[in-house]
Amino acid sequence: MRLAGKVALITGANRGLGAATAIKLAQCGAHVGVHYHSDRERADKVAAEITANGGSAFTIKADVSDRRQVADMVKACAERAGPIDILVNGARQLGAKKPFLELDWSDYQPQLDIILKGAFNCCQAVVGPMIERKSGRIINMLTTVLGEPDWRWHTYGAAKGALLLFTRNLAAEMGPHNITVNAVSPGFVPTDRGTPHSDSYREDFLALTPMARFGAPEEIADAVAFLASDDARFITGANIPVCGGKVMW
Repeated sequence: MRLAGKVALITGANRGLGAATAIKLAQCGAHVGVHYHSDRERADKVAAEITANGGSAFTIKADVSDRRQVADMVKACAERAGPIDILVNGARQLGAKKPFLELDWSDYQPQLDIILKGAFNCCQAVVGPMIERKSGRIINMLTTVLGEPDWRWHTYGAAKGALLLFTRNLAAEMGPHNITVNAVSPGFVPTDRGTPHSDSYREDFLALTPMARFGAPEEIADAVAFLASDDARFITGANIPVCGGKVMW
């Protein structure tokens, strides 16, 4: 996939799947904004890896749930590299794994603030200039949890489910402006974030996955890069599961 001359902003890019995506888009030629909220050291390492391998990257801080901070982030990106062509909404945090009767709304709110409100804020900040240029790519990171009902995903799954409908609705509205809005749903992918999953969950995942293995961060990043490229120019409103067949839509 060729992304030379494109400017990409990846939220939550200081580690895990976000870091792999930033590295991949830079390998494809994009000038990459590596977003972080609090861990600048990790973000700097991702940007340094990109530049050490001949790519172009810079780090940028913001709380994606704060509309003003997001607006300032997007403005700073444009001043440094040019208007954003590709937005990847990957910022997230894991939620409480409690049975429903043990939950409080305060368990849901952080998930909605980061996953849904964060994507809302970032999209609103970039779509205006995209509409003016009649070009843009937005990729939202979802999850195969949407196809795996489980009490452990009450809060996280609810926020990601809302983001799925947000993705489809925005795709319908942005289509006439030549802006595509898609999603990637990773399955279980071990990363440097670590994992809260039990050994039994891992065993069940492998047993129920046709390809009988876990995914790699680079495989998720490849799917994002495809959707960000001109090869996917007539794809919008799609949600691609990248999970070895664990979930099939």
